[in-house]
Amino acid sequence: MAQPPMLEIRKDEATKSQGTVNVLPCRVHHTGSIEPSSAYWSPSVDENETRTAYLRGRKLQGKTASLPANYRGVVLQRKDDEPTAAEQPDVMIVDEDGEDESALRVGTMHTVTEFDKMVVWSHDTLADASSDPYLRGVEEWLQVADSIHSYYTEDGQIAK
Repeated sequence: MAQPPMLEIRKDEATKSQGTVNVLPCRVHHTGSIEPSSAYWSPSVDENETRTAYLRGRKLQGKTASLPANYRGVVLQRKDDEPTAAEQPDVMIVDEDGEDESALRVGTMHTVTEFDKMVVWSHDTLADASSDPYLRGVEEWLQVADSIHSYYTEDGQIAK
């Protein structure tokens, strides 16, 4: 049985930057650069750590959410690398019957930056963790990841 294509995630050694992700309540139909970005995006922070910005005349308020300890976020960029002779072009998978199967690599995702905080923006008000779909989604995915990577020990304790 043929395996689905594999996508590789690779951390480039040259990329050591730490960033903050901004989740905006809008859709941008542009993929090029917008130099200088300060002309379009210049958020301010008040004494309560509330961020305020204006995008195309609309007031946005942002709330900073930190990822829990032992978690990290990454921003990835897809690059279809040409396999070199030193690299193995296929990923070998051994199924339950002991038969070797291979899955072709269809590309590589390269790490652009890492982050441990993200700012979730909302129109005119602060994002609420109980009603904002992005904050709820992050919390739900963290719970799923925690469940997947934990197990019960012989004495009934939960370990990771």
